[in-house]
Amino acid sequence: MSKDKLIADMKRIVADADELLRATADQAGEKVAGLRTRLEANLKAAPGRLAEFAATDVNKTTQDIRDALQKISDAATQSSEAAREAAQKAEDSVKKATESGKEAAQHAAEAARDAANKALNAITEMARKAKDAINK
Repeated sequence: MSKDKLIADMKRIVADADELLRATADQAGEKVAGLRTRLEANLKAAPGRLAEFAATDVNKTTQDIRDALQKISDAATQSSEAAREAAQKAEDSVKKATESGKEAAQHAAEAARDAANKALNAITEMARKAKDAINK
């Protein structure tokens, strides 16, 4: 059940109870009087409780967004670290390849560029997702 539907249902119940109070205003008796007193007290408290529920929901949603942003930040950090490690390995490969010949060095340099581009693309995508999450 969605939050909006729950709030709409509760508002309808409050309105129905208020109408019932007005319809039974001329009814006498201890049971009816006691019920009317309790119902009036609950009707007065209902708007505050609904507002409290809505505020709690907003706070939870805000915390969920913060948690999601933290996960995105952590993923971006991990991606950055992986890119740094890949670049270091590529640099090491280039050094080794240079020792064994120019052609091998070219292949290693291409692999290093590819690894760096992939890492950069991953970081860029994470940053875009974080920005989109913040803007929502």
